[in-house]
Amino acid sequence: MRKWTQRMAAGLLILALGACGSGEEPTVGADTETGAAGNSENAEKTKEKKEITAQEVYQKSLQASESINSMHADFAIQQNMKTTGEENLSMKNDIAITMDMVTEPMSLHQKMVVKGDAEGSMDIEMYGEGDELYVQMQEMEGGWLSVPAEMQDEILSGMDSSNAMMDLEVFKDFTEEFTLEEQEEEYILNLSASGEQFGELLKELMDQTAMGGQGMEGEEEVAMENLEVKKIELTLHVDKETYYTNSFDMKLDAIMDITGYQTVTIQTIHANMSKINELDNIVIPDEVPNNAYDMSGKNVGQ
Repeated sequence: MRKWTQRMAAGLLILALGACGSGEEPTVGADTETGAAGNSENAEKTKEKKEITAQEVYQKSLQASESINSMHADFAIQQNMKTTGEENLSMKNDIAITMDMVTEPMSLHQKMVVKGDAEGSMDIEMYGEGDELYVQMQEMEGGWLSVPAEMQDEILSGMDSSNAMMDLEVFKDFTEEFTLEEQEEEYILNLSASGEQFGELLKELMDQTAMGGQGMEGEEEVAMENLEVKKIELTLHVDKETYYTNSFDMKLDAIMDITGYQTVTIQTIHANMSKINELDNIVIPDEVPNNAYDMSGKNVGQ
């Protein structure tokens, strides 16, 4: 069960990252002149803002998300699970992730802290640049694992936002379900729904974001076949000028039935995206490769 929930978290994270958006900025209007012409254009802009629909904001955000180059992202994830059957089990995890990522060429720096009532806490840090990938966990006491080339694709699967990340397109069949609110600088897209169709959507997300792109197997596949999505609540805060998604909130309430064991899962994600297309590259600090070891434990540092 723990392995399956980790993949669920990964899949929803990838959706969140894909939704962050970047690319060409839609043109709202030219610079205004003073006087009557300026007032007329302002009036037209005001009219356009009042008339824009949730579906149009969605389409503009989708277009903006197609050419992401770089970003910073902060995630706060809460997972609450309760399993009933022969034994009643419960598990709660709090996950915090910070990430800087550049896609051309691919480089990244990620920190993740997991605090769980079942397995305690876990800290993981990762650097990647070119053909180098290093991972550090708290028990490594300052050392870093140099990940061999043949394992890098598996670890990085789904992290290339321009290709493998899920983005807003996965909701293309549900655009009529979105509602729209407006604030001074943002559009707010809301989606609140449940039912079998969203179970199929989540299954698609999980299958495409499984580690190494190999899909789900065994218990994971059975779990998804017996998944009932009670409710999905999604909120996207979209910048009015760029149509980038500034922040993202998602709540999933689902029930799985596996061989007589019923698991209730409530997962919430809050994400903030910033520095979109502002990062040029991410450089690995010298102390990382200098304190790196290969899979056999040999020091490969220089």
